[in-house]
Order: sequence, then C-alpha cells, then structure tokens
Amino acid sequence: MVGKKASGPRKQSSKNRNAVLRSEAGLEDKIIYSMANTSVILMSLMMGAFTQVIGSTMGPMASGMAEAFGGKEASDKVDKEIKNGLPEIDAKMKAVILDLKKEIYAQMNQKRQDLEQVLSDPAFGVGPKIIEKYDFNLPKLTQELDDITIAQYSQLLISEDERFAKMFKELTEWISSLPKPS
Repeated sequence: MVGKKASGPRKQSSKNRNAVLRSEAGLEDKIIYSMANTSVILMSLMMGAFTQVIGSTMGPMASGMAEAFGGKEASDKVDKEIKNGLPEIDAKMKAVILDLKKEIYAQMNQKRQDLEQVLSDPAFGVGPKIIEKYDFNLPKLTQELDDITIAQYSQLLISEDERFAKMFKELTEWISSLPKPS
C-alpha cells in the first residue's frame, strides 16, 4: 500500500520558521505602535498642560499690565483677547502633536530594520502585553491610530479615567525601563 509521503523535517521547519517570522513582525509592529502612541499621548498631555499654563498665567499678567497703563477698560479688552485666542493656541498645539505623530510613525517605519535587533529583547514585548489587558472600546494602542482615536485616548487621560491612568502609568514605566540602544 502506497501512502502519502510525509513531509520531511526541512519543510516543517521552514513552515515553522515563516510562522515565527510573521509573529515576530506582528509583535514588532505592536511594540513600535505601543511606544509611538504612548509617546504621542504623553506629548499631547504636556502640550495641553502648557496651553493651560499660558492661559492661566499670561492672562492675569497681561490684564494687570493693561490695567496699570490703560485702566479697567484696557484690562477687560486684553482679557477678552486672550480668552478668544486660547482656542487658536489649543488648535495649533493639536496640529503640532498630530504632525509629530506622523513624523514618529514615519521615523519608526524608516528605522524598522535597525530596530529589529533591538526589539527582539523580551523587555520590549511587555508594552503590548500591558495594552492587551485593557479594553476601552477603542482600537488598541498596539496599532497605527488615526487622529480622532489619539484624541479619545488623550481625553481618557485628561478626564482621569482610573483604568486608563493605571495602564498609562504602566506604559510610561515600561518605556522608561527599556534598554537604551548602544
């Protein structure tokens, strides 16, 4: 009786090798996007805080100076101009952050081959595992995200969502603990 020829060890190991390479490539993407998205959200938080500081410190200072030189009417005018200008400052900050996100994504994709060896360190795989533990009914931070999703994640942080704050803290600690490339 002639049976079906069993595939040799060479074919099986080749298949297994391809599967491992594909899963490593998927993990590399998850690591890269985890790092990039966490960094972008952190930057957006810092820029938002910066905008608030500008509004809360610059407003009274400029208003006080205007009142000293031009009276109450000048003070009210400066106050109004600053309050009207804050949304524009905020919009410009958001545009800067979104441009930065695009640049980070582009740089990480350009340097992908250089990063492959570094990303093989098991310490880098921790970030995607942290992200997978949480569900916010949004696309995961382990993938390329659009501007709206980044804004939604930033809003979770700003609104002090307890679960997101916990995850974000774990992610920032993870990024801080990563081995530095030589």
